[in-house]
Amino acid sequence: MVAYHDLYDCRVHQWQKAADDWVDLARRSSSACEDIRAQGKKPLDDHWADATGKTAGKRLEDLANRLESGGDIMKGVAMVLDALAHSMGFAQRTLFHAVELASEHGLSIQDGRAEGAYTGAAPVGPNVPQNVRDAYTKELGHIAEVNGLIEEALCEASQADAKASTELDRLATTIGVADTSQAHNEILVEASHVEFDLLRADIPVGKDPHLVRAWWDGLTPQQQKDLMRADPVTIADLKGLPPEVGHELRGPDGKIDRVEMVRYALDHWDKLDDLEFKNNCANFTSSALEAGGMQKKFDFWMGPRGDNTWGRESGLGVDWIDQRAYHSRSWSQAKGLHGFLLRNGGEEVARSEARPGDVIFYEQVAPDPDEPQGEIYHAAVVTSVTPDGDVKLTQHTSSFQNVSLDSREHVATRNHGEQRIHIVRPHPNWY
Repeated sequence: MVAYHDLYDCRVHQWQKAADDWVDLARRSSSACEDIRAQGKKPLDDHWADATGKTAGKRLEDLANRLESGGDIMKGVAMVLDALAHSMGFAQRTLFHAVELASEHGLSIQDGRAEGAYTGAAPVGPNVPQNVRDAYTKELGHIAEVNGLIEEALCEASQADAKASTELDRLATTIGVADTSQAHNEILVEASHVEFDLLRADIPVGKDPHLVRAWWDGLTPQQQKDLMRADPVTIADLKGLPPEVGHELRGPDGKIDRVEMVRYALDHWDKLDDLEFKNNCANFTSSALEAGGMQKKFDFWMGPRGDNTWGRESGLGVDWIDQRAYHSRSWSQAKGLHGFLLRNGGEEVARSEARPGDVIFYEQVAPDPDEPQGEIYHAAVVTSVTPDGDVKLTQHTSSFQNVSLDSREHVATRNHGEQRIHIVRPHPNWY
């Protein structure tokens, strides 16, 4: 359990510096990996084809794989440390707010607890004036509020400390991994989930609305914004926050409920849809848009089969017919969805401006036998943006929940060559 003075005196910036240092190490490891492949392995493959050359090339490839895997593990460490730094920052800010309230109400903090003028025996009895009784009752309320915030701050800090310690210990056991797929798809993915869990644990779920409001008011505007983008669903479900918070989270234009869109994606990332397409990424993304309330747009004569339509109908229960006749191309194809959103009010935003409820599209830039050059071929939902600006996506084919866009883009580039990422913010203009 993190103690009061440990949290009060915590130098949060040192955790952040440690995270930044690990990010730098990860970049160096990835750069070294690329150099070995480009300047070592490739020349060997091109010019030294005998057994000795193949043996040397195999060793270089193993070294490159270890460096690439090591880079992912280091990114995982950085994710955990960055989340720890922000979690401790949130908790410390809550503690400071409690101390500020104590001072404002004339209370003192002793051994991590608030005390007032009436600490001890209650002023009761027929000879006690009513104004003294009222002051006592009021002070009890202030003491309860301050102590509630102190307890919340220490709980947040203790959870963050325990979760981060466990995950860092786990990552320390993976340093010998040479399987890049394991590093990308298992080790780094789990670290990303722990990062999200650390941030979620900073939110007082299920607490008294009065305490929730006091907690929220004690955060800085930037911290409020950080938590709204990191976990919009949990923040939106809290009782006690100002109405404008939910309004901003769900979308000011009322066209799409971005919270429900994200909730659907997080809840269904590993579930089969009623109708599965061979490449299910766009179907999954469209289902999330539908869950957020985006209304269908059908052609008067052609229904969902028109050139500028989006949506689906129930169909006949025969997959190959339903896929073709009862779903628009923009529903089931990434390139179709991308074009439809932009033609109908959507806007492309910079990665630095991404927020939950946006849609991510991958464009194939390099020549590739699997994906047509210049084509939008993949779609995913932005479900979180961490305080350090890391965009998290949730998708089908392959199925991942709240994983780093940077990491998945790296995998796509490794497998298919250069990619271009497009982030689109839907703004339906047909209703």
